Amino acid sequence: MWVLNFILASIAFANIYVFSPDKLRMDMSTRHSHGPIPSSLANFGNPPYGSIIVGRVFLPRNENQYKGCSPLDHISWDDDPDIVNSPILLLERGGCSFVVKVRNAQNIGASAVLIMNNVDGSIDPITMIDDGTAGNIDIPSLLITKADGDLIKDYIKKESFQTRVALSISFEMPHPDNTVEYDIWMTSGFPIMRKFLYEFAPVAKKFNSTNAVFTPHYVIYYCVECKATGFKTDNQDCYGGGKYCSPDPDEGYGPLTGRDVLDESLRQLCINKANIKNQKVWWDYIRGFYEMCGSDKNFTKKCSEKAMERVKIDKYSIEECVASSFSISNWVYSDNSLLDDEKYALADSGILFYPAIVINNQVYRGDFEVSAVMTAICAGYQDKPKICIDYFNGLLPGDDSETSEGVGAGTVVLVMALCLLFLIAVLIAYWVWMRRDMKADIRRQANSAINQYIALTEQNIRNH
Repeated sequence: MWVLNFILASIAFANIYVFSPDKLRMDMSTRHSHGPIPSSLANFGNPPYGSIIVGRVFLPRNENQYKGCSPLDHISWDDDPDIVNSPILLLERGGCSFVVKVRNAQNIGASAVLIMNNVDGSIDPITMIDDGTAGNIDIPSLLITKADGDLIKDYIKKESFQTRVALSISFEMPHPDNTVEYDIWMTSGFPIMRKFLYEFAPVAKKFNSTNAVFTPHYVIYYCVECKATGFKTDNQDCYGGGKYCSPDPDEGYGPLTGRDVLDESLRQLCINKANIKNQKVWWDYIRGFYEMCGSDKNFTKKCSEKAMERVKIDKYSIEECVASSFSISNWVYSDNSLLDDEKYALADSGILFYPAIVINNQVYRGDFEVSAVMTAICAGYQDKPKICIDYFNGLLPGDDSETSEGVGAGTVVLVMALCLLFLIAVLIAYWVWMRRDMKADIRRQANSAINQYIALTEQNIRNH
């Protein structure tokens, strides 16, 4: 069993204000000292960072659907306050997971979901997490207090205000300058991150050191039982007698252990350390590693070294870096300087869940999809760099246009053009050959007919 020490960090909150009616705006403003309505953004869905949603707030048509735990009746999303119809559905907490509620709202066309707490008090300790099934949810959702939810609900139920209750929700990312700092917290064995990093690498490589500062971090646990023995336990998922642990990636049903994950995390830390001024090398390695070694059976040191060779990383210097990070030769009981740094950084960050992305010191909330993460990163600039403009104009490929082996897009186009020319040449040659063959065949048939005619004529002459 492991525990992780967390302290509260800068969590991503959207800003919610009452758009109308004026009376509700005044009531909320007085309640919250002219500030926004307190909210907590879910860590699933795709919040439109850098954008504002202004929409009328609706309740489900039937009170027995207020929790949103079953498919919802269709709602006519009328009377939106602006030109873009962005309806917001208010639901109650309880009865099912947050994901189920938001999915049911999305299925009937809601643009955002507010979920009001079902108990009084602050919502600060509560995070709406993915239950593992939120991959198809695209809309944002936010948790608000029971008191604020009750007030909004009361106004919606008043006939005189029913069609006028509207909110504005802004999804802001701090953007102090034209350099975005972002950290990714993960373990090297986490399946979601394997997929995301593989897909994100081609785009991440196109940022440069002047417009983006990236730091990979690795989540380290400690073994509670091992602490009781003074960290002198030989645990297959740990080093340092239990000070540094990672979950078993195949959960005990395969050959891998937490130590395999720690080994790979250390290699990735060393590769980043050796290439801090050229992080494209790190991304090239990550892309190659998860392509070649992403399956559990290939998650090995040998496969990692092949991935290093593929992108021309000196595997011996990386091996030396990993070894020198341990204080003694027996890694099982040794302290480790790199893993200690990660533990201290984690305590300072205060992230409440992992994997996590921190952008400009704010925890990203949303799906681990390239487009969603790029939306958040690009919202962190005062002036968007060319890579952001190109990406959202479809000018950057979603996949790598330059593989780690140096095959560029121009080469691919040239090869395709040569193949096309070859095909055309084959077709022309075939057409010429067919014409010649047809002419020869016609001649043969004509000669045969003439010969038969001559033979028949000669026979007729002899008969007479």
